[in-house]
Amino acid sequence: MKRRLRRTLHAVVAVALRLRSRPYVPPPASRCVVLAPHPDDETLGCAGLILAYRAAALPVDVVYLTDGAASHPDHPLHPPAAIAGLRRAEAIRAMALLNVSHDSLHFLDAPDGTLAHLTPDAAEALANRFAAHLATLRPTELFLPCRDDGSSEHVAAFRVTLRALRLAGLRPRLLEYPVWARWSPRRLFLPWLLTRRVWRVAFPAGLAAKRAAIGAYVSQAEPTPPWPAPVLPPGFVACFATPEEFFFER
Repeated sequence: MKRRLRRTLHAVVAVALRLRSRPYVPPPASRCVVLAPHPDDETLGCAGLILAYRAAALPVDVVYLTDGAASHPDHPLHPPAAIAGLRRAEAIRAMALLNVSHDSLHFLDAPDGTLAHLTPDAAEALANRFAAHLATLRPTELFLPCRDDGSSEHVAAFRVTLRALRLAGLRPRLLEYPVWARWSPRRLFLPWLLTRRVWRVAFPAGLAAKRAAIGAYVSQAEPTPPWPAPVLPPGFVACFATPEEFFFER
């Protein structure tokens, strides 16, 4: 019953977003940076968008804030360091499927699970490292998870991004993409109601590529024996295996 209700809510929210949104087309001569708090966020929330930029021969850079090492706590066969290495390799593979080269991937390797609990000094140090990348890349658009996405790590990543932009002296367009908010559609109500603009990227021809990129994250979407279930619920992953993505510009 709960699963059926969630599917119904997803369908209703998708229709509402579709009606409220405008098609997004990458601006000419633009430069896109996608912020991923963890390896896989960029694929779940932005694969279609990335495909649109690359189809227009526009550069895309992805910045990964954390190493993703906390996704399998206390796993008997895969310690955190091994998970971090695995998720980095999966990110490289997923982005290659979306035509983003290894040189355009930037791993800041903050310890996964700590973003919401960083000391002021540690948060400032991470923001400075991010700012150094932004100063070099100089994005015209920066895509990052929603400020109220439902994950403390994503909320903290939003704060780190704002600080990094101030440190770099940059003011790109900020467009927010839902990850956990897409799994909990009620979190999309206020963005739907209050956002200045809602954008939509439709990519029916690129859906197979997005699904393949999601599938590259084997450690997240498939069981890791002896654990019998994947760390990401199948229903969660299915939310993103659709030929459209939504972005909020506040």
